[in-house]
Amino acid sequence: MQLSREEVQSIAHLARIGMTDAELEKAEKDLGAILGYVERLQNIDTNGVPEAAALPIEALQFRPDVVTGSTEVERTLILDNFPASEGGMLKAPAVFERPKK
Repeated sequence: MQLSREEVQSIAHLARIGMTDAELEKAEKDLGAILGYVERLQNIDTNGVPEAAALPIEALQFRPDVVTGSTEVERTLILDNFPASEGGMLKAPAVFERPKK
């Protein structure tokens, strides 16, 4: 399956990745090869192959969800090293809006 240049550009935009024309061309080929392989996998006959069993929940080890504070020095360092802040908060670009040109 081959993707169009516009589809690759759209994917790159959603991922917030700037790409040159050469990189877009390479991505078209690479993504097309990956999708072609996935298409081949979908055509494999898996009748008679048992489903893989999921791990029991007890087997999954999670760390406790603990809120920890930061010192004023740490907050200042973080804010000073972040590209944009406003009112003592980190300011990041909106994810679901097109960037302003």
